[in-house]
Amino acid sequence: MATTTVSLYEAKTQLSQLGERAANGEEIVVTKHGKPRFKLVPVLDRPIRPQPGAVDFGGTRSARDAVAQFDWFAPDEDLERAFGTRE
Repeated sequence: MATTTVSLYEAKTQLSQLGERAANGEEIVVTKHGKPRFKLVPVLDRPIRPQPGAVDFGGTRSARDAVAQFDWFAPDEDLERAFGTRE
């Protein structure tokens, strides 16, 4: 990926063009008084999130399937009893 350095003044006057260049994959470093302040970088089309089954927990296939089927957001009755939110 190519990197270009521009001053803050140049970035303000050419933001549209620099934005297009960044969207096309170029990394633009904006400086103030010669010191890097921030970068213009392309935005990914979609967030990168692991898909179900993408993480290898090791063990057998049945163990991985059990982990994949586990409801991670289900209430934990023992914790709720401990903190007094469940009778």
